[in-house]
Amino acid sequence: MDREAEHLPEYKRMHHLTYRRNCRVVTVVWAIFSACFVILNAVAFIQPQWLGDTETSPGVGFFGLYEYCERLQVGGEYSCRGDFLDFTSLTNDSFRAASMLVGLCNLLFIFSVVCLLLFCFLKAATVLRICGVLQAIGCVCMALGCIIYPNGWDDAMVLRTCGKDAGKYRVGQCQVRWAFILSIVLIFDAIVLAALAFIMASKQANLLQKSEYRKQKCKYPNKSRSTSSFTNGGFTDITPAEEKPEIMETVIADQGSEVNDDIRL
Repeated sequence: MDREAEHLPEYKRMHHLTYRRNCRVVTVVWAIFSACFVILNAVAFIQPQWLGDTETSPGVGFFGLYEYCERLQVGGEYSCRGDFLDFTSLTNDSFRAASMLVGLCNLLFIFSVVCLLLFCFLKAATVLRICGVLQAIGCVCMALGCIIYPNGWDDAMVLRTCGKDAGKYRVGQCQVRWAFILSIVLIFDAIVLAALAFIMASKQANLLQKSEYRKQKCKYPNKSRSTSSFTNGGFTDITPAEEKPEIMETVIADQGSEVNDDIRL
């Protein structure tokens, strides 16, 4: 049982524990989807199926972030070129920038998944904020990568495959392939994951504040309550003076009347 729920009434304790359990379930689901994002982003980063030929294209081939595959002979095999570790082999500067940004996004999400180990050492709200910041930055990198990538479609290799109609942000006689579409979908996925991390962090922070307030209230109870103590074989009322002003006024009035009676006698 959570320490925060020790001093709560039974019905509030059950509500508190149910709320904490639901938060943990949502956090686990968020962690699973973050891990799935890493896998899908790695697939989109590696696959050269971002832009490819169609039936009307003058050439046969397809492009990725850093790899370009072309079939020079009819019925022959594809010849692929490009290595992410060798930037000189990449087609153009736009493809280089896009590959760097998408790769950085994947790296940031890997860090956010690794940061889940910090739940053993830090508060849940702190860990979720760290992961939310990493995922928000990764989302921006992914979006910039998808925006910059079409800027390199005026390259000579792209024109040889897609025709002279191709250019910056124009596919010509080619078409956008599934890896590019997957990357665009992952942008919205990253937005949802980052927003969910911040929302869960705020919920955890509010819950901790309420728990601390309850602890302080139980540690320092309201001093205005009436208490009794066993003194000299009987109970002595130690109610603060501010709670019984009428009693004090009655005692003073009685004492005054007794003095007046003595004077008359």
